[in-house]
Amino acid sequence: MIKAQILVVEDQAATADLILEVLRAEGYDAQTVDTLDKARARLKKAPPELLILDRNLPDGDGVDLLAEIRAEERLAATPVIILTAQKDVADKVQGLRVGADDYVAKPFNTEELVARVEALLRRSGRGDEPPALEAGGVKLDREARKVWAGGKEVALSAKEFDLLWFLVYRKNRVLTRDFLLQHVWGYDAGVDLTTKVIDVTLSHLRQKLGAPAERIVAVRGFGYRFDA
Repeated sequence: MIKAQILVVEDQAATADLILEVLRAEGYDAQTVDTLDKARARLKKAPPELLILDRNLPDGDGVDLLAEIRAEERLAATPVIILTAQKDVADKVQGLRVGADDYVAKPFNTEELVARVEALLRRSGRGDEPPALEAGGVKLDREARKVWAGGKEVALSAKEFDLLWFLVYRKNRVLTRDFLLQHVWGYDAGVDLTTKVIDVTLSHLRQKLGAPAERIVAVRGFGYRFDA
């Protein structure tokens, strides 16, 4: 089953091919174009469910297309991830203010890109996230927001549940602190923010989970992983 239709606007063939390979392996119907004009034609013909948009394109800045999308009623709600080699905070802020939903800098981790796509589709109501998860001695019911660890129900706070859900849903894959801050706590992408909120929440979560908590691994300098 196709999860969602995704359009990738990227002029570097190697990068575009890599993104297509990764997304298609995850079950997405991903297509690519290499200019803004081709993207406009594709959007007019058949709008995708999510857009991954490079900034530096042969015929202009991807942010200009983003502004057009947000100004057109038919496309305004389309989730957009800006993908670019521009890493300055000012560039990120510009993209976010124009209407980007997320911002990923090159070079990027392919697994995290997929995780961001999944999270954005879910937030926009376009995802197909399962109603329940089970791995490593932990079971989660998303609709009831209940958790069982080692066969016993565990009472978690809202953020503890959301954090554990992301880790288990993306089991065996590392999620960066930046990703978790955005999608669990709602901070804007690209904001240089130092916070202990993840560490504190993880500490409480580990205490409540008991033995299964050992599966939550910190990867120094990157983020966290749930080893299933």
